[in-house]
Amino acid sequence: MLHRIRRRWPALFTRVLVFTIVLLLAGLLIGSRADAQAAAGATPTAATPVAATPTAATPTAAAPAWQRAVDSLITAEQERTRTPGLQVAIALDGKVIYSRGFGVADIETGRPVTPQTLFRVGSVTKMVSAAAVTELAVEGKLDLNAPISRYVTELEGRKVGAVTTHQLLTHTAGWLDNAVPYGRMGEGALGEVMREVNDTLFFTEPGRVLSYSNPGFSMVGYVAERAGGARFGALVDERILRKFGMPFASFRPMEVMTRDFSQGHVGQTGNAGVIVRPFTENTAQWAAGFLMASAQDMSRFTIALMDGGMLDGHRVLSAETVRRMTTGDPVIPGDTSGARYAYGLMVGTQANTRVWQHGGAINGFDANVTMFPDKRLSVVVLDNRGGAPMSGITMLVAREVAGLILPTPAEPSAPRAPTAAERAALVGTYVQGRTRVELALQGDTLIFQQNMLRVAVQMVGADRISIAPPVGPKITMILVRDAQGRVAYLHQGLRAIAKQRE
Repeated sequence: MLHRIRRRWPALFTRVLVFTIVLLLAGLLIGSRADAQAAAGATPTAATPVAATPTAATPTAAAPAWQRAVDSLITAEQERTRTPGLQVAIALDGKVIYSRGFGVADIETGRPVTPQTLFRVGSVTKMVSAAAVTELAVEGKLDLNAPISRYVTELEGRKVGAVTTHQLLTHTAGWLDNAVPYGRMGEGALGEVMREVNDTLFFTEPGRVLSYSNPGFSMVGYVAERAGGARFGALVDERILRKFGMPFASFRPMEVMTRDFSQGHVGQTGNAGVIVRPFTENTAQWAAGFLMASAQDMSRFTIALMDGGMLDGHRVLSAETVRRMTTGDPVIPGDTSGARYAYGLMVGTQANTRVWQHGGAINGFDANVTMFPDKRLSVVVLDNRGGAPMSGITMLVAREVAGLILPTPAEPSAPRAPTAAERAALVGTYVQGRTRVELALQGDTLIFQQNMLRVAVQMVGADRISIAPPVGPKITMILVRDAQGRVAYLHQGLRAIAKQRE
């Protein structure tokens, strides 16, 4: 069967809400499906009906006019996706103006989701990790453009130690993506794993292409640990979580389990779903996607970013950290609006308004954080059913609260057969880690081959190929060319696979 990413990946700033970064994904047409990973650890249980009404809300003297429309869409999306529970928080002009829980935290006990319930936020964690390491850089405790071997001295003399923290933060280090949902535990695990990395992490040379790498962000966490002189969890607690007024947000599952927290759920589309068991944990990848927080917590984080590091009248981040975090570096391949990846954020412009966004998914949870800094508006959506993103909530809030009319995606070009020149340019072997894809000629037909799959390739415009598997939607991959104009990578979902040169 075709192994594909769990969601379709439209251009980032043509559909703000939908473009999320999946943590537990072996990549592109890479490795196992995230649904399969989650289900492998799930034990079937009897499902209780999903509550489709708000179970808790931040009190307000008088509900704003837009609240009814937002509530209505949320409950409709919850019922459509059969999601047990979710949270939505909205911040405007430096305050959290909406924070609600819907449904249940787990289907076995029926515990209600409240605004304080903690959810795993997946790769939304990356913006928090980036803030911590960038603060250290601003304080002069590390140089983001120095080789990481300056801080992780065990990597001295290895090619893997020559990459920079900046390259890791922007996913341009050339490292592959091999995130694992279950792994070593104990706060020494980060160092144990990161001191062992070797040059097999590379699938291409540093600086040539943006390609999402969870191991890269794990290393960011370890660089912060070595430069900051404290365990990563303690460093983020002190510098970010407690400072921002997020008293219960934590990386530590044994702490979280003493609080109001949600279980993750998985299931095929249309099914009630089951709880993910065992509880997902890999301490060595905390920095890449294992934070547990509430939507209200993450709203406070967005306020600080949008207000230049200020929160509740106090400075919680340096203005220089905010500037560095929100300055885009590599262009996101295939995005026609000029969106770029910054530090744990994708940044660009839509409807003449800046947009900062990141999302995530990790066994049984989805998350999306979108900021419109020019409007001082942010929307945070967290849910506890993997693979069931809440479509349209961010766009509705942008319109109803800030009057932002976001453009609809342009219709893609009709697929067509590749020309002889295009076929010749594309033929070859493409590799990232254990993933291997062949584009080969069969007469005048270009064939996509991976494992047992053989499918004809079509072109969509001049820079995309389209693959129609026997089951599921079409998959589009972007062509990334080198300085000579040759096809160098196939790119999908922020991940690249490199064409092998003879």
